[in-house]
Order: sequence, then C-alpha cells, then structure tokens
Amino acid sequence: MTNLTPAERFSVMERRLAEGAKRLTLTEAAATTGLSIDEAEAALRELLMRYDCVLQVTENGDLIYDFGPRLHRRDEKSFREYLGEFLELLWKGFVLFFKAWIAVTLVVYFLIFLTILVTSVIVLFFSGDNKRKGRHSRSSDPIRLIYYAARLFAAIFEWGTANSTITYQTDKHGYRYATYQPRATPLLSLDPENAQTKQPPKKGFIASVYDFVFGPPRVTRDPLENQKEIAAYVRQNKGILFVSEIKALTGLDSTPAALLFSDCIGRFQGDIRISDRKLMYGQFDRLLRTAGEHEGKIVYYWDEYEPPYFLTGNTVPMNILIVFLNGFNLLFSLVILSGAFEGALSRFWLGVVPLLFSTIFFAVPLLRLPVVLHREAQRNAENQRRRVMKAIFLNGGRAQTPEQVLSVVNQPGAPEPLSKQVVEDILARLVRDLPGEIRTDAQGQVLYEFPIITLELEEAKRLRAQRQVERNLGKVIFDSRQE
Repeated sequence: MTNLTPAERFSVMERRLAEGAKRLTLTEAAATTGLSIDEAEAALRELLMRYDCVLQVTENGDLIYDFGPRLHRRDEKSFREYLGEFLELLWKGFVLFFKAWIAVTLVVYFLIFLTILVTSVIVLFFSGDNKRKGRHSRSSDPIRLIYYAARLFAAIFEWGTANSTITYQTDKHGYRYATYQPRATPLLSLDPENAQTKQPPKKGFIASVYDFVFGPPRVTRDPLENQKEIAAYVRQNKGILFVSEIKALTGLDSTPAALLFSDCIGRFQGDIRISDRKLMYGQFDRLLRTAGEHEGKIVYYWDEYEPPYFLTGNTVPMNILIVFLNGFNLLFSLVILSGAFEGALSRFWLGVVPLLFSTIFFAVPLLRLPVVLHREAQRNAENQRRRVMKAIFLNGGRAQTPEQVLSVVNQPGAPEPLSKQVVEDILARLVRDLPGEIRTDAQGQVLYEFPIITLELEEAKRLRAQRQVERNLGKVIFDSRQE
C-alpha cells in the first residue's frame, strides 16, 4: 500500500486538474488519480483555497467541483492589476520625494519665522516688567512660545496627517462612515487653551498642507475582513452557511460569492452538505469549538458605507490660506525670473526652484481632481446599491414592486431619498448580479424577486432550528505549564 503525504496528494490532484477536465465529482477525482475518496476530498479541499472553484449541485444531489476552463489561482494577478501596482509604486515614490521637498521648504520658512519669533520673545521677556508683575500674561510666556514653536517644527516631519484613532462622521448624502482622527498641529495661534481642550483635535496647518497636495488618508480595509466576518457569522449561527448569506455579508455578486464560499470551505475546513431540498450549504463544526473568546463582529454589507473621497479634506478658509501662500511664492518666483534681480544664483534659487515647486504644488491636486470625482461618484452609487440590497434581504428575496422597495429605502431616518428611477435601475442590475427575476402580476404590476435568496434563507432557518450544537470543550485535563 502506497502512503502519500498531504503535499504529495495535493500535487497528484493538481496535476490531474492541469492535464484533464476541470469539472469533476469527488468520485471522478478519486478514480482518475488513484487516491482514496478521503484522500481525494482532502486534496480538493486544499485546492479550493489555492484555485478559483465553483461548487455545483445536480438534481440528484451530486456535488461537482468546477475549476473553470483553466486553473486560476486565487492570488493570480491580471496585467491590469500589475500595472495598477506599478503606478501605485510610482505614486508612492513621488509622494515621498515631494513630501521631503515640502518639508525642506517648510523648514526654511520656519527658520525665518523662528528668527522673528525669538526676537519677539526677547523683546517680551526684557520689556514690560512692571506690567508682568501686575498680571500674568500666559500668551506672552517665553517658555510656552518655545514649546509651540518646537511642536510646529516637529509637525513638519510628521508626514502622516492622521493618527490611528477611528471616528465616525456623516457625509453630505447622510451616509455614516469611518474616518481617521486628524493629527493636530499648531498653526500660528499660541492660545494655551488649545492644548487643554477636551474636544477632538482639529487638523493643523502642516497636516493641511500635505493633504492639500496628496489628499487625506482613508480608513484602510483589512484584506481578510470578509473571511473574519463570515467566520463570526458561522459561529453565531450553528455552523451553517449558505452562499446567499455571503452575499448579505459582503455584497458580492453570484460568481465572486460562490468563489468565496469555496474558499471558506477550504480555509475553515467546512463540510459541503446537500439539504433535503437539494440546496448546497457549508457546515463548519470545527469553527464552533471555542475556549470562550468573543465570536467577532458581524456587519452586514448594507451597514458598511464607504468613506467619501476628498480632494483635500481641508476647510475652505484653510485651502484659501494655502493657495494664497503658494500663489505668492509662484508670483514672486516669476518676478525674479523676469529680471527684477541680477545674479544667476538668485535667479535659480529664488526663481527656478520656487517656480517648479509651486507649479507642482498646484498641479498635483488639479490632476487628482477628475480621479477623485470619478471615485466619489462610484462610491455614492455603491452606497445606494447597499440600501436597495437591504430592502431585498429584509424581505427575504420575495417579490416586491419598486414602490415597496422605495418605501424601505426612503424610510424615516434613512440617508438622502432616492428616486424611483434610481431604485429601478439598481434593481435591474441586481436581477442580473444576484441573480433574480422580473415578472408581472395579474394587475400588471412589475415585481422583482430573488427566488434563490428566498429558498436559501428559509432553508438556513429550518436547518438551524433543528440542529443541536455542543460548544462546551469539556474540562481541561492537561496543561503544558504543569510539570
């Protein structure tokens, strides 16, 4: 009897799929490789994690593994993705270079202003002694002035304009989104109350300068967030998972949701089951075993609104101030280059360099503007899709008229109202993507229904109601700390 290691069994099955048909049953996989049923199933489970695979159920209850026309790795990147990564790398390099240039420029101006500040401190310190004895003027305290000056100087080198604290705000459309708390830096005010306030920090001048050029940072999404939410959902729902529930958690269309389902089967060592109604689902008994740790956070797709895309994220007065300062530099450099001052050295350092810097400073946000507008339009459309999907799932995928969906979407307390035409357009796309059906009833009303969602949600409820789950791990009988 030949005993193969798990790696060897995987290699055998991988070669079989690479050379033969990519659509097969478990018994076919075993018969054509010589592996046992259990060995073939274990190898296929590993393949589910590495390659795209859609799981199919026949009317007789047989399970088919469909790896598509060719083996496609889940982490395989297209030319467009490689190009995007290359362009992103170039952008990061430019951001690093120009932020360094901005920092050097700010340091030069800081030294100029510091000279003025030190002079002012000396004057304040050695004058007005009688007045200082009569009342304490905290705003003229030299130590406090030096403290704020040091903070301002340090802020020049803090290229990250936000800290890791996440807060929530509401955009102009009424969508609540997550955002990073701004990194506060002093501007020109020396009011000591700024340091004592309990209010959330407001973005300072230095951070505003960087965001004017490159835009504010957006909250990054955990690349495994979907998998973590699915695992938490499974643990809270007796270890049972249907593809429609993945759609509700992630907002994915049918094919991506099916691929993620097969990935979870391999990732979390789930078992593929076929219900009495010939519906496929995953059963994840191993995920139910817990030592008492919290099961994790579950947020449905329609409750996770995307944060807006901002050009600068600054207030209008702050943008006006930045435009004025850089515009002054640009104008002054043009005056220098026009021949107002003699000397090649002064023309280069006071003309060419500031002109190039100021031009790039204005050009970058102008070039980013169309990209920001396009992405913001996509974001708003995606948020609208979320609201319509919520109405579909709240009704269990059953037939609804556009008016019924509209009443749910525009219920009191919801974000900006959507028009009937917008809702109908989204419904038409979801019929294709989820998928669903459009039909007309006896009264001539157009109905949108999603029978697959209806069947799977009802079956999930039925299976969970009849399933008893034992979560208790039992008493600890051995502890590695014991001798």
